[in-house]
Amino acid sequence: MQRGYSEGPVERLEIFLKILSGQFLADIDTSSETGQLWLLERRDFWLAEFATALEEAAAALSRQNSVSIKTAAARLIELDPYSDVAHQVLMRVYAKDRRLSQARLIYDRYKQQLWSELNTRPSEDMLGFARLLFNDEGRAAVTAMEPTPEWAQARHPEPASALRPQLPRLLLLPPRRSEEKRNWAPISGLIEDVTIGLCRIPTMAIVAPHTARRIAGMAGEEADLLKQFDVSYVLETRLQERGGETALYATLVHVASDGVVWSEKFPGHPDDFPDTYNQLVARIVLETAGSIARKELAKIRTISKPTAYQNFLLGQHSLSVADLPGIRRARKFFRAALHDASQYASAIAGLARTEHLEWLLTARGDEELLSSAEAHARDAIRIGADDAGGYHQLGVAKLYQGQFFESMEAFLEAESRAPSHADLLADHADTLVHAADPILALDKIKRAIELNPLCPDLYWWTAAGANYFLEEYGEAIACIGRMADQANAGRLAAAAYAMLGDQRSAKREMRRTLAIYPDFTIDDWLMKVPIREKWKTDMFRDGMRKAGFK
Repeated sequence: MQRGYSEGPVERLEIFLKILSGQFLADIDTSSETGQLWLLERRDFWLAEFATALEEAAAALSRQNSVSIKTAAARLIELDPYSDVAHQVLMRVYAKDRRLSQARLIYDRYKQQLWSELNTRPSEDMLGFARLLFNDEGRAAVTAMEPTPEWAQARHPEPASALRPQLPRLLLLPPRRSEEKRNWAPISGLIEDVTIGLCRIPTMAIVAPHTARRIAGMAGEEADLLKQFDVSYVLETRLQERGGETALYATLVHVASDGVVWSEKFPGHPDDFPDTYNQLVARIVLETAGSIARKELAKIRTISKPTAYQNFLLGQHSLSVADLPGIRRARKFFRAALHDASQYASAIAGLARTEHLEWLLTARGDEELLSSAEAHARDAIRIGADDAGGYHQLGVAKLYQGQFFESMEAFLEAESRAPSHADLLADHADTLVHAADPILALDKIKRAIELNPLCPDLYWWTAAGANYFLEEYGEAIACIGRMADQANAGRLAAAAYAMLGDQRSAKREMRRTLAIYPDFTIDDWLMKVPIREKWKTDMFRDGMRKAGFK
């Protein structure tokens, strides 16, 4: 089919329906790797052309052509089950026919399919499309739920673009072809999995692979194309052989400055990838996300007014040390983010985090803080149900309210959305410590520290608690020793020293704790801290009494 066609968009779509009754050259069996790669590329090309024709026809959607467009969308889904374009068009057809419940069913099934088969969530483009399509339903649900003041809308709602933050956009360029074609396919698959991993991170927007391939194939200056599509960062990969050594090279470039933000060489041949594949994907995802966050934080020094996204990053950074000044500073930044983007789910979840941390550190048993944390967590879930943040903070709030089943349920929901989120794993580990499963808790907190080696103090505090209840008192003390500010873990340190028989160190930690919390008593504290099993409560009480606490 030539580009110089004279047919209208719907007529052109009908031609595609006749031609593509199944996969392109479905009956061809080619045993050579070169032939297989060519066939895969041609199929990808014609699917992209079909998707473009479908989009163009859908722009002229009417009652007269809706049947043809619906049939074409269903055909494209058969050929490409993960096509955002096909699912969006199908949802639009049903919505135009006032069958919004059917459109929502299609969306829900697609989300479930992406998670069960690819372990990922819908793209930012798909999420934005769904929000707009179901906007009327969503607004009615939100109104019925009495939102908290930080994100409540005015009577005259702002445009949707003003309610959510402008996130940096990352484009993953398709891997450059190597001369040895057998190297290309595994690298291409690797980049697809890296893209899936990055899509789970709520602090950036990922350009969909289909668009990335189209941009890579467009003629013109790359810088102009990236600017046209509002791309902030580009991740490039290539496989190269030098002196008999094969290595994968990954480079992250900041588009505005044309500067390299991060670059790394990963030695090895694609044949070796099965042994290190998951670690390689996780490493590229974490390094890319971390490098972008650090770059965006560094920009703040040169501007007079941070964006909502930058205020969110400042809030996250302020929580790196678990002390009250840092927590309250973080709360200020999260509120500043919500002032500019009132439906920023991650910032609302951040507020919930500051509240449960303040509850934990002040040790006053302030129920209002936990109630507010729960309310903010539920607000975050309502606004961004596909984001892990709201479920994460709901899990923590429910833990400190002593509702262990609800807490574990919320953490499972959160981990299904972000299985490699270090802070989430750490808080889940803390829940397991309180819920009497210190072995699984220790396994999770070790995984969190692997993902975030320069971790906040709370990670080591949780690891210390798990070790204490496993009667590994020396390990518990060693974990507390890794904390930048050890004062908050003084009770636990005193108890661990006492259980080891080191009364001198136990008394020192006891005096340090009482200097900070002069009204502290064992029974009052244990009434506030949720612990599922009585034996754990008794174990903690025994250690603190031996240390000299009353």
